[in-house]
Amino acid sequence: MATLSSKHWVAITGSVILFASLFFVNRKAPAISNQPPMAAGHAVAGDFNVVLEEAEKQVPADKASVIGKLNAALATATPEEKLTLLRTIIDAYDSLGAEIPSTYYIEKLAALRSSADLWYKAADRYYTASEIGDQQARATLIQKALQCYKSSFAIDSTNLDTRVGIGKCLVESSPAPMQGIAMIEGVLKKDSNNLNGQLALGQLSVQSGQFPKAIYRFNRVLAIKPSFSDAYLYLADVYEKTGNKQEAVSCLKKYSTFVTDKKIEGEVNNEIKRLQNDTLTNK
Repeated sequence: MATLSSKHWVAITGSVILFASLFFVNRKAPAISNQPPMAAGHAVAGDFNVVLEEAEKQVPADKASVIGKLNAALATATPEEKLTLLRTIIDAYDSLGAEIPSTYYIEKLAALRSSADLWYKAADRYYTASEIGDQQARATLIQKALQCYKSSFAIDSTNLDTRVGIGKCLVESSPAPMQGIAMIEGVLKKDSNNLNGQLALGQLSVQSGQFPKAIYRFNRVLAIKPSFSDAYLYLADVYEKTGNKQEAVSCLKKYSTFVTDKKIEGEVNNEIKRLQNDTLTNK
């Protein structure tokens, strides 16, 4: 297999490594953009099949051939056989780190089983995948995420996290982003300890340059779940943006206590040294 670019390397790692890698490669925490939300001038969603085909090209030919045979067998399979085949295809893609194709088949499985949980899983994975790629691919994946969140909501309207997901997608893709923000705020009125809701509003506060509000939200996330280490990366990013490099270092040191991956550990330490040197230089 050809040497992978940094984006492709990110795409085939686990979610924790994905988050940290995006932070250190791009110098910003994922889902926090220096640009306004896409609604302020968002890209138009394209053909999902194009995005899917591009992702499938990353799969080695021998593995793609095996998966292709499994996919072909779906056409004549019984409902029970389809369940087994779909799970096998999903596992095969997951083992290769092919997030988008795997999610596509999770979506098929969700439809076959009429499962709110599987629809939600597909939506979350599409949304996460949207963090990588150009603006049109991002817009396309956010639309897919929105469709899946809505399918989950149609089966189970009581899941507040699904409402947060719909809200995030509306902010990113709708010409009327306040509708999405209102939906997330509505979730927090029902349950102020909803972690996803607090996290989403923290991310949106950064996008709009409301850094004190972002700090408040990310600290609320940690109050709700102290082990949610990603919040320390978000805080480190905000503190650096506001010039408070000492607090940024403090947050990175706290984050480092959760790190088990050696590559990420090295990047955390390098980032801490960079910020400390900047602090000394500016004194």
